[in-house]
Amino acid sequence: MMDLAALGERVRDAIPLTRHLDFTFADFDGLCLVVTAPLAPNHNDKGTFFAGSQSALLTLAGWGLTTLAAQQSGHPADVVAVETSLEYKLPLEGDLQIAVSINEEERERFAQRLSRRGKATLRVHAQGSGADGKVVCLYQGLYLART
Repeated sequence: MMDLAALGERVRDAIPLTRHLDFTFADFDGLCLVVTAPLAPNHNDKGTFFAGSQSALLTLAGWGLTTLAAQQSGHPADVVAVETSLEYKLPLEGDLQIAVSINEEERERFAQRLSRRGKATLRVHAQGSGADGKVVCLYQGLYLART
């Protein structure tokens, strides 16, 4: 399995915009990926976390989880976002932590389809929160993986 630092470097090399977000793939337990990003390079004119940065980071988190799930299945794949939805709940005046997850059943179904067909979709759910634990945004994404 690819380590999280290597995955982060792969993203920064392939997508120049992500270099400015200063994100980190912080933790992965097989079903949940945690992504963090500081406020400083991502603030808006009000001094809060820019909605556009949140959107990019949530999309990236879903891509990362789907990429890692494909690797876990033994079938590394190219992954693209197909559909996303995002709801902003509260302004964020500090750093962002995103937890994007799937359950065991979803991971198994994804791995089986990827193995059989060479392609599979995965729906992920994420929430962004601040240091106080308050949820500031909710996200759903559908990703397509192809071997």
